[in-house]
Amino acid sequence: MRLEGKVCIVTGGATGIGEASALALAREGARVVVGDVNVEEGRKTVEEIEREGGEALFVECDVSKEEDARRLVEEAVAAFGRIDVLFNNAGINITEGGVPEMKVEDWRRTFAVNVDGIFWCSRYAIPEMRKSGGGRIINTASPSSFVGWAGNAAYIASKGAVMSLTRAMAMDHARENIRVNAIVPGLILSPLGLNWAQQQEDPEAVKQNIHPIGRPGYPEDVAPVVVFLAQDDTEFATGAPFFMDGGLVAG
Repeated sequence: MRLEGKVCIVTGGATGIGEASALALAREGARVVVGDVNVEEGRKTVEEIEREGGEALFVECDVSKEEDARRLVEEAVAAFGRIDVLFNNAGINITEGGVPEMKVEDWRRTFAVNVDGIFWCSRYAIPEMRKSGGGRIINTASPSSFVGWAGNAAYIASKGAVMSLTRAMAMDHARENIRVNAIVPGLILSPLGLNWAQQQEDPEAVKQNIHPIGRPGYPEDVAPVVVFLAQDDTEFATGAPFFMDGGLVAG
């Protein structure tokens, strides 16, 4: 029970990486607050945690909205008294094309969720972490934080911003025992990853060949790294990307 007594917020916790991570955190003793716009699936995540004997709370939350992010943190503190871990996982990927073709609203919505969501949730969670003497923030970056490809400009730009924001926050809070790191998943067969793959010319070939190890990833491949970064033992790691991408960036 490596996280016994910890309170963890997971945004985008209804499905995919967020769901798998919420379950894994709870299995290590954490009390988990699931934030998501998907009410039905978010409540199912909480119900599964409770069936396994854990404690959890669902809060309907659109992280792109300041008031929702504030309420997410407030309800977490009201229920469990503190915040130790914030997993900023909520994200979207609108395959919108290049800069000349994309809709301006797609560009703005992508940044509102993927970047502003981290800003808002962290803005309200960090003061609560200070009260407890520190905490852990984990942001979901992407291989596109480091490399680019065609036809996905808004998502790639937003994930570059996520990695830069991770480094900036890590420096801002290094002396407060608040560690800020990023996970870098490859193609994960979550709803988001599946949707992207299905839009490619040969989805099955993409799934099998995009990673040097020869298979796609699954949410359960990523969750152990989230648990690892949530622990006190990772006190010496901050501002770093943790790759779970099947060798994609290395290749």
